[in-house]
Amino acid sequence: MAGAGQPICTPDNKQVTEISGLVATANGFMAVQDSQSNGKPKIYQLDNNCKLLSTIGYPTPARDPEDLAVDKNGTFWIADIGDNDEASGGTKEPRKTVAVWSLPSGSREPTINRLAYPDGKKRDAEAMLLAADGSPIIITKTPVGEVWVPEGPLQPKAEAGVKMKKVGQFNPQDTKTANPLGLLGWKLITGAATSPDGSKVVIRTYSDAYEFDVPGGDVVKAITSGKPRITPLPNEVQGEAITYSADGKTYITASDVEGSKKAPLLRYTPTNVQPGKGEGANLPTPKSDDPGFLASLTLQDITYAVAAIGIVGLILVVAGIVGIRRARAARRLAGPAGSARGAASVGGMDGDGPGGPGGPGGPDDDGPRGGGTVYGAQPAPASRGGGGNVYGGAPSSPAPQGTTYGGGTTYGSGSGGGSTYGGGSGGGSGGGSGGGSTYGSPQGGTYGSPQGGYDQPPGPRGFGQAGGFPPPPPPPGNHGSRGVYGRGQQPDDYDGHERGYAPHR
Repeated sequence: MAGAGQPICTPDNKQVTEISGLVATANGFMAVQDSQSNGKPKIYQLDNNCKLLSTIGYPTPARDPEDLAVDKNGTFWIADIGDNDEASGGTKEPRKTVAVWSLPSGSREPTINRLAYPDGKKRDAEAMLLAADGSPIIITKTPVGEVWVPEGPLQPKAEAGVKMKKVGQFNPQDTKTANPLGLLGWKLITGAATSPDGSKVVIRTYSDAYEFDVPGGDVVKAITSGKPRITPLPNEVQGEAITYSADGKTYITASDVEGSKKAPLLRYTPTNVQPGKGEGANLPTPKSDDPGFLASLTLQDITYAVAAIGIVGLILVVAGIVGIRRARAARRLAGPAGSARGAASVGGMDGDGPGGPGGPGGPDDDGPRGGGTVYGAQPAPASRGGGGNVYGGAPSSPAPQGTTYGGGTTYGSGSGGGSTYGGGSGGGSGGGSGGGSTYGSPQGGTYGSPQGGYDQPPGPRGFGQAGGFPPPPPPPGNHGSRGVYGRGQQPDDYDGHERGYAPHR
């Protein structure tokens, strides 16, 4: 893989685990462990093949050692500055003090030097540099990139920590370098180192190394306003430690992994990648008073933001379901009674009579309302309640009898007969009842015959007779006043249908 580190050696995972800080020496490496293993964190001395030479403990419990540096006198400084939030396995309350431990060359017992943030807020830090005078410079992980220094000289073993002050901001870039944490990996600062001659410093994230020149020995100015050279550190398992090699020409990194995993120390040659290539970026560090929104986010902020987005999404889903259910209920309440499968509504408007099985009555109607329509039939717009229509029948106006299977309408102020299977309209006026028609015949006729029977001339009013009811006896050859299947018509039968073809009532 382009830009990948070259393995140097792999520490024995049963004895050397969770390396969070590293320093290269002439004879090998010094490393620190960031959490308790077998009761206490440890300091490891390794040879050039990563073989464990010795282990050094702390005289009092160390809380969370996260980085390691060495000054020009050969004294090692262990940065006990970690303070994870609850989401990362830490505590809710902030540490009252953090510390740096000093370990002179050849000594077997480090000395604690406590430090305190002035506002008492929780900060997690994993990177430490040394200023020209050997004093510590702490760069926080969360919040991202705050730069802190002690206000005065260190006080070994003092219970009250020396107050610190914020002196600037270091802002990692969106380098796009591949790493297990994605965009978080570009931002989270996990280690730092000073070159052996003090002319350069490097700060690392999970994904990249940022090297700065240090003119005049002013480390704070270099890292807060200088332009870095960026070297990708792609796809390290959990890259947290970085150091310069003993000759200052390369970087050496280590991953913080537990005993069940193995991760080699890796060597990188410093580069200066170009922006927008997915490998890193050659971008200037923003000014300390302009950290940017993403740079100011902590891991806890991001966790809360993701949770808030999830809650808002859930609320929107519930609101949508409630709205749909209410809309459906409103349609059910507003829908016309008595209609089925797309049927037209029955009756007209402003009906104030009692509701019938079909729905509202006709305009200004104060009588009983008409029946419903079925399977797409047209409404019966009668002034009084008309019968229901079935299977697409046209309306019967104003007759109570419905039409069936596309039957025609009946006319007249009296009760007209229903029509069946496409029959024509039955007529009647002046209170006379118009006869129904069947199978496509005109008024009162059957099977295509004219009004009044098979051979009966059409009459102006119901049943083919001018005067209305009752009809005259059928002439010879006539098969009934309406000619239904050859049967005679009873005087009081006004329906226009016979045996099985009665209208729906």
